[in-house]
Amino acid sequence: MIEAGADHALSPGEIPPGLVNLVKPTLDGLVERISGKIQGEVPAFAGPASGRRHKLITTAATGAISHFLDMVLGKPSSTGARVDDLFRRMGHAEAIDGHDLTAIREALQIAGREAWTELRTIASKHHLSADVLGKIGDDVFGYLDHLSNQVTIGFDTTRRAQDSDVGAARRRLTEALIDGAGRDEIDALAAVAAWTIPSRLVVLSADAADGSEMPKLVDSETAVLVHLSPGPATYLCSADDRDAVIGELRDMVPTIRIAASWKVTTSDVGDAQRWTLRALELADKGIISADEVIECVDYRTMLWLHSEPALRRQMAQELLVPLFAESPNSREILSETLLDWLQTRDSAPAIAARLGVHAQTVRYRWKRINELFGEALHDPEFVVQLTLVLKASVPLWVAGDQSDFERYRSEEPT
Repeated sequence: MIEAGADHALSPGEIPPGLVNLVKPTLDGLVERISGKIQGEVPAFAGPASGRRHKLITTAATGAISHFLDMVLGKPSSTGARVDDLFRRMGHAEAIDGHDLTAIREALQIAGREAWTELRTIASKHHLSADVLGKIGDDVFGYLDHLSNQVTIGFDTTRRAQDSDVGAARRRLTEALIDGAGRDEIDALAAVAAWTIPSRLVVLSADAADGSEMPKLVDSETAVLVHLSPGPATYLCSADDRDAVIGELRDMVPTIRIAASWKVTTSDVGDAQRWTLRALELADKGIISADEVIECVDYRTMLWLHSEPALRRQMAQELLVPLFAESPNSREILSETLLDWLQTRDSAPAIAARLGVHAQTVRYRWKRINELFGEALHDPEFVVQLTLVLKASVPLWVAGDQSDFERYRSEEPT
C-alpha cells in the first residue's frame, strides 16, 4: 500500500499496471468533474469556470492524480514534492485568510469520491477481483490522507507563526472573546498575547460622525484589546481602566462617540458588544440620547425592547390599532398620556404637570383612551404588553419613524 509521502511502486501484482493506462485517457474529464463538483458543493470555492479558484482546483487535482498514477507504476517523479508544496501552500492561504480547514477537507472528500468512482468503474469493466479493487481503494484514500496532512502542516505552521506575533495573538484573542470561545481557548490565547484577563471587563464601541479613523491604541498605557472593522470599532478593557481608555480615545478623536457596556465577565463579551452597537444605532435613530458617552446601563430597557424589531412591529400592529386609527395629532397626545400613566399610575394633576397641560385636558384624554381600549385596560397581561410596546414605539414615532402607521394603512381593509 502507498505510504504517505512515499515515491515507490506498489508490491508486484497488487494493481495491474494496465489499469493506469486505462485511467490516463479519462484524466481530463475526471479533473473537470472534480473541479465542477467542488465549486458546486463547497461555497467557499464557488466561482466561474474561467476564474482563479477553478484554475487552482484544476491544477491541484491534475498534479495529485498524475503523481498518484506515477506512484502506482513505480516511476521516478519530481511531481510529488511540487504537489506536497502546493497543498501546504493551500493550508497556509486558509490560515492567512482567517479560515479553518473545513472547506479544503470537504473538497478533498469530493475529489476522493469522484476519483474512487472512476477507478471502480474501470476496474469493474475489466473484471478486476474484489481483492485488487480493495487495494486500489486503500491506496486512493491513503494518498488523500497524505494530501490532507500536507494542508494541515501548512495551516498549523502559519498559525504558529501568527501566534508568535503578540499583535496577531491579541487580535485573535479579541475575536475569540467576542465570539464566545471557551475558557480554555481564551486562557491559551491570552498567554500568547501576554494579556491578563481581568475579572470584569467593559466593552466600548466607538465611531465618529465625521468619519474619523478609530485609534488602534497600540501605545496605550492601559491593557486594551482593539477590534477594528468597517463599522464601529470595539475596545475591551478592565472595568478599572474604563475611564482612562475613554479619556484616551476622546483626546485622540475629539468627535468620537462611545457606547459603554456595564461590567461583564469574559463569557458575556459578545453580548456586551451587541448592546453597545445597538445603543449607537438607537442614538442614530433618536430613540435614546446621542451623548458623547452613551452609558448602556441607563438604557437597558430600551436595548432589550429593541432587540427584536420584528416582534415589536408585530405587537404594535396587534395592540395599538385603536391608536393607529386616530388622526396623527390625536395619536400623538393620547399615546404620550397613556404611556405616562402606564409607567407612573399618577393622578391627572401629576401627569398634567409633567406634560405641561391642564389636568382637565388629561382627564379628557383619559376618557378617550378608555373609549378606545375599553375593558382591556383592566387585563394585567394586556397592560404589561401595552406598556412595553408603547415604551419601545413612542420614541420611534417622536424621532420621525412612520413605518408603524404606514404598515397599518397598507393592511387596513378597504
